[in-house]
Amino acid sequence: MNPQAHRRRLLVAAAKLALAGGILAALVYRLWGDEAFARLLAEPKRWGPLAAAQACIVLAFTASFARWTLLVRALHLPFSLRDGFRLGSLGFLLNQISLGSVGGDLFKAMFVAREQPGRRTEAVATVIVDRVVGLYAMLLVASGAVLVARDVAAESPILLGLTRAVAASLAVGTVGLVFVMTPWAAGPGMRGLAGRLPLVGATLERLVDAVGVYRDRRAYLFGALGIACATHLLLVSAFWLICRGLPVAKPTAAEMLLVAPMSLVAGAIPLTPSGLGTFETAFSQLFAIVAGSPGEGFMVAVTYRAMTYGMAAVGAAYYLAARRRVDAMLHEAEELADEIGAAGN
Repeated sequence: MNPQAHRRRLLVAAAKLALAGGILAALVYRLWGDEAFARLLAEPKRWGPLAAAQACIVLAFTASFARWTLLVRALHLPFSLRDGFRLGSLGFLLNQISLGSVGGDLFKAMFVAREQPGRRTEAVATVIVDRVVGLYAMLLVASGAVLVARDVAAESPILLGLTRAVAASLAVGTVGLVFVMTPWAAGPGMRGLAGRLPLVGATLERLVDAVGVYRDRRAYLFGALGIACATHLLLVSAFWLICRGLPVAKPTAAEMLLVAPMSLVAGAIPLTPSGLGTFETAFSQLFAIVAGSPGEGFMVAVTYRAMTYGMAAVGAAYYLAARRRVDAMLHEAEELADEIGAAGN
């Protein structure tokens, strides 16, 4: 293990955690006088919509695990849906609690690579592609929401600016997707360019080969994209149901379709662990624009965050059932993270 790279990784993780804590503390301090906090405790809740929201979240995460399974199989790696659910929930758990440890994505890649000796690069590629597909689908859903709630977006300069940023990001992503579908993306020229890079050339060459496989098996790629869009629509439904269950303002389906994906995009920015703080801030502010107060939006966001921890509980159960093996994989993943950090210097 490289001590310098390990120490740097710990410092980065600690800084992200401190930033998340600072954002949440500032947000709570600013909203402390909001009457939404008192209403949440005093007024009755509708447990039916809240239970339905929890079901939507479970279905959404299960679909995301199935999406990754599909992308793994596209590279001819033997992998079952059960494996995808087990490692997906473990990875989600690690993303929430890995204070100074490796994240869930690297852990999942290492686990797959251990089952397939000599194919570590392909295993890492599945995680990277899964992340990219998920983000692109999020941008698709957010852009579609603009068409549905165009009048709502036009009423706010903030929302209007965000919709333009989302549209620009989607355009860039679409150009990248079209390029991946062309022969040049995995052709000899691209492989040669990647191979000439120092330190990481051989690894990048194999990543280019993996891109070529996804291009040749594009049904898997577009199938994963379809699953990702369904995942985000389920999450939007969960937000809408949470608002029906809590004593807060009730935005329309079109308004929630606009607010939720943009908030999730903000939470996908890797400034804090799992977007902790950034997501809650974005959602509370956007919610206040279309429906209620920032305090009400914060209550909805915190309820959603708490519901997602149900999947972390599933991951915890898997961890306890195979603790020794998972700890060994975490150790290997930490060593790989340190190698990557050392190679980047």
